Amino acid sequence: MTATVEDVPFALLQHITDRITKEVPGVNRVCFDLTTKPTGTIEWE
Repeated sequence: MTATVEDVPFALLQHITDRITKEVPGVNRVCFDLTTKPTGTIEWE
């Protein structure tokens, strides 16, 4: 299995992060894993 990283504009990532941290109770951090597979694993926690 392989996976690639999409080219998402940084401003959009900031917007998504802001919404998640403001609208999802108990969430205070968002992490975007940009590691391709293989080397990274999709089941990362």
